[in-house]
Amino acid sequence: MEHLTDEQLVEQINRGQAEAYRVLVDRHKSYVYTLIYRMVNHRETAEDLSQEVFLKLYRSLSHFRGESKFTTWLYRMTVNLVTDYRRAQRRRPVVPLLDKLKTWLADRRTEPEQQAIRHEESDSLHRMIAQMPEKYKLVMYLYHFKQLSYQEISDVTDLPLKTIETRLYRGKAMLKEKWLEVYPDARTNAQTSQSAPASRASQ
Repeated sequence: MEHLTDEQLVEQINRGQAEAYRVLVDRHKSYVYTLIYRMVNHRETAEDLSQEVFLKLYRSLSHFRGESKFTTWLYRMTVNLVTDYRRAQRRRPVVPLLDKLKTWLADRRTEPEQQAIRHEESDSLHRMIAQMPEKYKLVMYLYHFKQLSYQEISDVTDLPLKTIETRLYRGKAMLKEKWLEVYPDARTNAQTSQSAPASRASQ
């Protein structure tokens, strides 16, 4: 059954094929766990919530109409479940650093002098992203690292498309502003070289 699409697997599950459910879970469990972990920053909690997602998924498959991609439907279910969990806990955990975002920015530095101080800059970038409001980190993660389109992110988060565009734009702008606060010399460098980290962060 591994060759079947997600939508075909859902059809098989709704017909009583238990093996199809196993294949579907195996296909998506890694991403679901990763997404939850990015949001709660706690391994055990992420594992527990992952199990809840797939239990909820099993109970909800009969309601899947195929009006959107299965992955979009699953991602939205995951985000909603974690949001409900947080509300119940009455706490706001710090979302961990999006490691790949650090790479996404850092890899755009090509000058030798920038390479020499990359380690220090990466640590600073780690802190900057960790301090960003959660709403920006989530959309940037879904866009840059899960390659979801603006419309898919809108479907997952249940936010208007214009809001997604705005949050991605502002998220990058926030990184640039924070960077220039820590590295004021980057402002001058940005005016003379397109490869300065702060300049790249805004692209």
